[in-house]
Amino acid sequence: MATETYDIAQQTFSSLRDEVIILIVEDNQGHYTLTKHCLRQAGIDNKVVWLPNGQEALDYLRGEGNPAINSTKYIMLLDIRMPKVDGIEVLSTIKQDEVLKDISVIMLTTSADQQIARKCYELGCDAHIIKPPGEVLLKAIDRVSQRI
Repeated sequence: MATETYDIAQQTFSSLRDEVIILIVEDNQGHYTLTKHCLRQAGIDNKVVWLPNGQEALDYLRGEGNPAINSTKYIMLLDIRMPKVDGIEVLSTIKQDEVLKDISVIMLTTSADQQIARKCYELGCDAHIIKPPGEVLLKAIDRVSQRI
């Protein structure tokens, strides 16, 4: 079964350009590691940047430590429940910012709460996925990568 999923993923990600950077905004190191492993198993070898909380994600995107923000393409995998600044606030901030609003954001959560999912979509997320990451995440990445 794992081989079948891997083969599907290999075919799926031909549209994900090498220059796209995947930002994993996740406070739990185990969840980050699992998500990155899922990407690598699917043949996604793009650069991955781990940002362990929402504030660090916003600082990174606003150029602190990232001088090429205007010329770089990103897909953000964004945890909802985090310390400092939660994922919903990060999503809202990104989608209201003229420079950042086109970043593709896939929300990751352990909760199946439909009100939270609805709010994320209203704010402009591209997908809302319940952890652990797997084929649903890979399909969401494929879908957003076609627009980048």
